[in-house]
Amino acid sequence: HTMRAATTRCHRSLLCRPLWQSLDGRLASASPRRHLVSGAPKAARRRGPGDPVLVPELCSAGRLAGLLGMSPEGLLELAESLGEPLASESAPVGRELIELVALETGRSVSLQQVDAVPRPAPSAAELAELPLRPPVVTLMGHVDHGKTSLLDALRGSSIAAGEAGGITQAISAFSVGASGGRELGATFIDTPGHELFAAMRERGAHATDLIVLVVALDAGVQDTTREAIRYAKEVQCPLVVAANKVDRPGGPEAVAKLSQQLLDEQVVLEAYGGEVPLVPVSATKRVGLEELLDSIALQAEMLELRAAPDGPAEGTVLESVMGKGLGILSTVLVQRGALRQGDHVVAGQSWGKVRLLLDEEGAQLSEAGPAVPVRVSGMREMPRAGDELLVVPSEARAKEVVEFRLLRAEAQALAAAAPRRGRKGGGAKLLPALLKAESFGSLEAAREGLSHFPSTRVELKLVREGVGPVTESDVQLAQSVGAQVIAFNVPLESKAAGLAATLQVPVHSHSIIYALVDAAKEMLEAAIEPVVEARETGEADVLEVFTLTLNRKDRAVGMSKHTAVAGSRVTAGQASAGSAVRVVRGGEVIHEGDVISLKHFKQEVRTMKKGSECGLILRDYADLQSGDTIQFYELISRRPSLYEEQGSAK
Repeated sequence: HTMRAATTRCHRSLLCRPLWQSLDGRLASASPRRHLVSGAPKAARRRGPGDPVLVPELCSAGRLAGLLGMSPEGLLELAESLGEPLASESAPVGRELIELVALETGRSVSLQQVDAVPRPAPSAAELAELPLRPPVVTLMGHVDHGKTSLLDALRGSSIAAGEAGGITQAISAFSVGASGGRELGATFIDTPGHELFAAMRERGAHATDLIVLVVALDAGVQDTTREAIRYAKEVQCPLVVAANKVDRPGGPEAVAKLSQQLLDEQVVLEAYGGEVPLVPVSATKRVGLEELLDSIALQAEMLELRAAPDGPAEGTVLESVMGKGLGILSTVLVQRGALRQGDHVVAGQSWGKVRLLLDEEGAQLSEAGPAVPVRVSGMREMPRAGDELLVVPSEARAKEVVEFRLLRAEAQALAAAAPRRGRKGGGAKLLPALLKAESFGSLEAAREGLSHFPSTRVELKLVREGVGPVTESDVQLAQSVGAQVIAFNVPLESKAAGLAATLQVPVHSHSIIYALVDAAKEMLEAAIEPVVEARETGEADVLEVFTLTLNRKDRAVGMSKHTAVAGSRVTAGQASAGSAVRVVRGGEVIHEGDVISLKHFKQEVRTMKKGSECGLILRDYADLQSGDTIQFYELISRRPSLYEEQGSAK
């Protein structure tokens, strides 16, 4: 057994089986029987040693043991002997270890793909036969440049008025029907403009056919504008520039200035011989909207966007929220096929059965085709924004796919954690916190905003994060671990609010992302331990040292029978009675103590200023010499800034 295990670890491949079998054929044939148990599945017991066993490419240790006709304990023991220890029966077992176990037990395995994947892309000839679909248009731009107001104008709504702080906090999507002689409508996606929503904007860019870059003429190109341009270039997505607020004074003149700013960012407009159209618009006055839609339609016509309207649906999750009375509602952009009520779907690590399909107005749909955004009800767990949604044949298949993805995520987490094992943590203080948000997109943005704080002094440790209102369970957990609660655009349940007050659990609730980040900064700085610093207040040179012989009744605390008095001149700042001091000789500090007596001639004084002469007596110290320097200082306690380098205090 020892020789065979050593050979196995050396070669780590099924190709090596003839080698160790030729070394000891009897040992090889006996190996499978040693691990088989009477309680193994009948199918496993019926198979001979040479029969292939169908095994998922990643499965739990318990399931692998059952497929190979082994006891779970026997498999764990075998994995340990092979140098691949498994924590429990539920631990994930990957391809390499499956092959090692099969090699060790003399079994033939056939690894099967479990994960759900999209259908193969159609060929160019097949694509040309498919019907045209509406373009998916994403609006991007800097905060307060009018993206949501422009969308309101396009569909006649007033979403912007209800946004917290005037900032879009999540992706929203809707369709505009064909009009004005245009054959196809368009689907619009609005992405947040604040810098912390970069990941959400990037998802919008990857799910889109065309980007409308909204730039306010009175503000011009900003950092988020440049970011959107970079995304468009990365995904090779065509641009249309909507120059908003043209109705304001100086609007037409500002168009020329904006054109030059865009040119500086390598965005060449049609007016300069490029391919990027610029359309002056006013969202509030509804000026230029038809021209903008015509420009979008022209770009879509040149792209010849086509997609199969039938077959199992494939799409992208744009956003997920908890809907009152509806459970989890996921906004999904269908990109291929048809999504219907009753379909079994998987999205990331979630699965479900489509109970309801709703459009942006809340009207129920029976199905949704390519480029149609719908809200889907029926997911068992909340999928993350950006997850790919796929229709699968059955509930059993959906469960199988999600089980595989969960095991894969666990295996990846274990692999990522392995290099960090054994490392000592830093000296930073951990501040536990719970983070709740209204949606996964908002949760991601909040997490991103909280991740940029320096962690040299104090580090924010999220002990729980999730979507939905702050509950009693959240408050109880926070109290048990000494955590604070951070809520982003979600309510605090009435019972939870009362419990938080009773348990004195701090709850920080904000509806605007930068307000939440500022509050978190204050929370972190309040947790930093104060530091004590020495601040120099003065300096004196010792001119001559006198010795006083004092009777017991004339001595103060800290004086001896023969007390040294330093006749000194104050050279900087001031000398103070009771002050902490350092005695410096030859550039080195030889004593630290404090002043117990400060006299000017025979009079006891509290301070002496620069240029004056005085007599000093230090507590319990007489080894003073002419030429010594006495430095006066005071100790100050202060709380360092979050961005102050560790160890910079003196």
